[in-house]
Amino acid sequence: MFYFGKVELITKNMEQNKHIELRSEKVRNIIGQVPPVLLRYGISIIALTLVVLVGIATFIPYQPSIDTQITATQDKAGVVHYSASISQKAMNKRAKFMDIITNGSTDLPLPSQFKIEKISDTAQLSGNEVSYTAVLCPESFSPQKVKIENSITVPAKIILEKKSVLMWVVGK
Repeated sequence: MFYFGKVELITKNMEQNKHIELRSEKVRNIIGQVPPVLLRYGISIIALTLVVLVGIATFIPYQPSIDTQITATQDKAGVVHYSASISQKAMNKRAKFMDIITNGSTDLPLPSQFKIEKISDTAQLSGNEVSYTAVLCPESFSPQKVKIENSITVPAKIILEKKSVLMWVVGK
């Protein structure tokens, strides 16, 4: 019985607490409003931050590149010929091609930078890939006497025109 009486007392206290008002009307009005100073300066700070980010993005350069492979072969006269395999997807950006550079990690006595002399008009199919062959000319390379028995393939990158980060983001 004692336990039952305690439960009754707790429920009466809970009913009384429901009618207690925690905040006055003035406090509720203050809490319910956003200060106009905070709105005005908050919007200004966000806008200024966006303008600064766009300004920075216009001056940061971005050098896009496309992965490819360079093949070096030697003819019977001892002249080394360089060619690159360019994918169909990369050919869409053909007007923006600048140079082709090899990864500097190779120990072979090969040039590191090439200009594209000519790109074939015919596509080559290999498996599921379509590619074109480009004839390359090394830039500022003093040829060393090298004998290549089999063709050598080295990873490289086709360097495209430089543009700003903003132009790259807008172009995507």
